[in-house]
Amino acid sequence: MISLSHEISSDEDTVEPRERHIGVFLPSPGSLFFDEIREGAEAAASEYNVGLSFHSINTDDPEFLFARYSGIDGAIIHPYGDEAEMRRCMDELEEAGIPVVLIERGVPSDWPFTFVGTNNFDMGRRIGALVGTLIDDPMRLTVVYSEKSPGVASEKELVELGITTVLGDRLAAPVERRQTGLNPLDAEALTYQLLRNDPDLKCLVFTDTNDTLAAMQVIVDLNMVGRVQVVGFGLTDIIRDYLDQEVMAASIVVKPQVIGTQAVRVMTELLRDGYSAGYVDTGFDIVKGSGE
Repeated sequence: MISLSHEISSDEDTVEPRERHIGVFLPSPGSLFFDEIREGAEAAASEYNVGLSFHSINTDDPEFLFARYSGIDGAIIHPYGDEAEMRRCMDELEEAGIPVVLIERGVPSDWPFTFVGTNNFDMGRRIGALVGTLIDDPMRLTVVYSEKSPGVASEKELVELGITTVLGDRLAAPVERRQTGLNPLDAEALTYQLLRNDPDLKCLVFTDTNDTLAAMQVIVDLNMVGRVQVVGFGLTDIIRDYLDQEVMAASIVVKPQVIGTQAVRVMTELLRDGYSAGYVDTGFDIVKGSGE
C-alpha cells in the first residue's frame, strides 16, 4: 500500500497534475500483448488528461490487495489468478466508490462490471468458418491455449462453443484442448509431441504469439509444412512472412492498443458522467497472406 501510494504521488509531482488518477492492473510478468495494452492506455491518458500508474494484478501482491486505500479514482483490471479472490477485491473497490473496468476477461459478480475487449465466442465462430475452408471432413481440430494469453485461455469454453456452432457435425470429435505455460519452450515441446504422436493431425490453432512462432519453427524444421494447417495468433514480421509464403494459413490479430485506449476512454466517462457503455467489443482480424 505504501509503495502504491508513493508511486502515485511521485507521478503527480513530476508532471502537470491530471484531473483523475487511474490504476491499471495487469498480469506479471508481462508480454508483448500487455505492453501494447499499456501503450494504448498511455496514449489515451494524454488525450483525456488523466494520470496512470501500472501495477501487478497478482492476488498475493499488496499493490492490488490494498488498491482501495491508495487514493486512485478508478481501476482498469485484467483479471488473473484465483477468481474468488479477484472478485472479492474488485467488489471491495466498487464498495469504496472506485469504479472498475475489466479488460479481455470477465469475472462473474453481483456488480455489473464494465467490460472492454475481444468477443471470444465471435472469435471461435470466425475460427470455425476459416477451418472449414482449410481441411476436409471429418474434421479434427486442436486449439492450444496459453497462460501467456490469459484472456483467451480463461474463456476457452466460449471459443470452442463458437467453433462448434459453425462446424457442428463436420467435427469428427470435440475440439481437442491443449495448454502451454509461461515458458516460451512449452509450445515447441508440445508441437513436437503432437506431430510425432498423431499422424492424423490436420489443423492446429494457437492463441498466443510466442507459441505461434515456436510451433512454426518446429513445423519448418521437421519439413511438415502443408501437412498441418496452422492458424496462428498475432502479426509480427516473421508471422507476416510465414503468411505470405503460405507456410501458415492465417493468423488471429486482436487489438491490444485499442483495448488500452478504449479502457481509458470508458473509465474517463465513468468518472466524469457516472455511466458509460457496459460492454465495448474491440474486435479482431483474421489475416491471411498477401496472395489471398
